[in-house]
Amino acid sequence: MTPHGTAAAPEAFTRIVDTWTSEPDVRDGVLALWPAAALSGLLGSPAVVHGDELPPLWHEVYLHPVRELEGLGPDGHPVRDALVPGIAGRRRMFGGGRVEVVAPIRIGDSVVRQGKVISTQIKKGRTGWLLLVTEQHELSVDGQVCVVDERDIVYRLPEDVAATKPELPPVLDTETAALVPDERLLFMFSALTYNAHRIHYDRAYAVDVEGHPDLVVHGPLLALRALEEARRHFGCHAARVSYRLLSPAYCGRGVEFEVTPHGDRTATIVARQQGRACLTLDAAA
Repeated sequence: MTPHGTAAAPEAFTRIVDTWTSEPDVRDGVLALWPAAALSGLLGSPAVVHGDELPPLWHEVYLHPVRELEGLGPDGHPVRDALVPGIAGRRRMFGGGRVEVVAPIRIGDSVVRQGKVISTQIKKGRTGWLLLVTEQHELSVDGQVCVVDERDIVYRLPEDVAATKPELPPVLDTETAALVPDERLLFMFSALTYNAHRIHYDRAYAVDVEGHPDLVVHGPLLALRALEEARRHFGCHAARVSYRLLSPAYCGRGVEFEVTPHGDRTATIVARQQGRACLTLDAAA
């Protein structure tokens, strides 16, 4: 039921919390080499081969459902989906997540991915009402759960988005930046992850409709790149990851990754775009 403190929340959100139940989302397939090899190229990671362990979050490039163009909304997201609540005109953002690697998944494995919504919450943010939908995805090999991936999806209403005017950081020297997310990178990552959200490749839509000052860098892309810093620090892949998106990162502006160790096996990585924190990620080996 809707908490008492959210009695004034929009009906579109309270209806979801009170009455909506997600459908099961089950996908399966063999993890071919090419998607992981393509992602390693985009991230500047070491080359991968068949049989290699799949790093945390790299399953983002696998097991996507077939989409029909007619089923996509104006924003590029599916209008109806097993884990997507039906909200007219909603604005959808990636808020963060948590990943636990129980056992390794390897390139070439046959994997079953089972997804469900485990919670819906309404919150009042500084820019208006938010609907927080937490998804849980379990990836299994031969009946054993190997990876548990929870992700927080944030929904906003168009009127709140229209009233928000984020500032665009200036373009400074990017020669020494760890990551410069330009249009090519955003387009290729959208294609590789089968993500049609127009804020990542349609500048006119991002600015005129969703109120951003430029193209938006994918939250998972920042998390994946931060995990590369964790891998370099640990000398191996992380086993547990928790990350949160703090503010949007925008196209063409350099991103730096600040690593703070907490002993030999844990670390915090903060992604900053010209001093502004965009993502914080805690990793444990």
